[in-house]
Amino acid sequence: MITLETSFDIQRPVETVFAYVADMRNTPQWEAAVKEVRVIPDGPPTVGTKVKAVGTFLGMKLEAAFEITALEPNRCFTYEGGAGPAVGETTYRFEPVGAGTRLSVTFHLEPGGLFKIAEQLLVGQSKKQTEADIQRLKALLEAQQG
Repeated sequence: MITLETSFDIQRPVETVFAYVADMRNTPQWEAAVKEVRVIPDGPPTVGTKVKAVGTFLGMKLEAAFEITALEPNRCFTYEGGAGPAVGETTYRFEPVGAGTRLSVTFHLEPGGLFKIAEQLLVGQSKKQTEADIQRLKALLEAQQG
């Protein structure tokens, strides 16, 4: 099992950051690997909301299916699922820090098939991509101030 954890501050209120990140329809705007997302049912996220995503990773096209399994507005949400032989769980936690938000992300992945063989490559690429995505999210949300 691969576990990645990171935490970073965004200079925007918790309510703003939570609303943006929990609405999975926004994901293609800040996660480079995700090209399109469909949320079922369309609308605000709730426990049981299903997400279909299409993207690329390590040069491969992937179709993923996720489901929101836990959600506490403005505090945290978790989704589970995956693409092909790689399944996992991601949890986002939001806490106020001054006028901003500390966003903590924990990602657990159980790679299978070819992903298991290339686990070290998967870990390195996932860390690199996650850091770039976080910087994109932070820049996008902080640019909305004003």
